Amino acid sequence: MKWHDHCQYMELPRTYSVHDLARFHGHLGPYIVLGYRIGRYALEVLGKDPFQLTAEVSCSGVTPQSCLADGVQLGSGCTLGKGNIAIKPSKEVFCTFACGQKKIKLTPVALKPLNQDDPDYELAIEQYAESLYSLPDEELFRVDYL
Repeated sequence: MKWHDHCQYMELPRTYSVHDLARFHGHLGPYIVLGYRIGRYALEVLGKDPFQLTAEVSCSGVTPQSCLADGVQLGSGCTLGKGNIAIKPSKEVFCTFACGQKKIKLTPVALKPLNQDDPDYELAIEQYAESLYSLPDEELFRVDYL
C-alpha cells in the first residue's frame, strides 16, 4: 500500500541492476553490492518508508569499505541529503538500521581476497562483485535483531 497515492515519484521500487550500481558508483565493486543488498534487506524488514529509516555504516571510513555506504543509500533510500545515514569509523564492518523502536545490525560476510598482482585485477573485482549480486542474503550478511 502506498502512503502517498497522489505523488508520482514517491515510494518507487528500489531495484537496481549491477549496471545501475556501477553507473552511480563509477565502477562495480563488492562493497557497493553488499551495501545495496544490506540496504534493501533493511528497508524490507523495517518498513518501506525511507524517510522513517536511519542507517549507520560502521567501517574503516576509507575505500573500499566506505563504498558500502553508496550501496546502502541506493538499497535503503537513506541518503546524505536527507541526513538519515552516517559513516562511523570502526575496525569492524557492519550496518545498523532503525525505524521507530525496531533496530537491526547487518554484518557482511568476509570477502574473499583477490590477487592484487593479477594484471586483470579490476576485471576480477568486477566479476566477483557481480557474482555477489545474486547470492542469497544469508550468504552475504548476518542479521542481528537489537
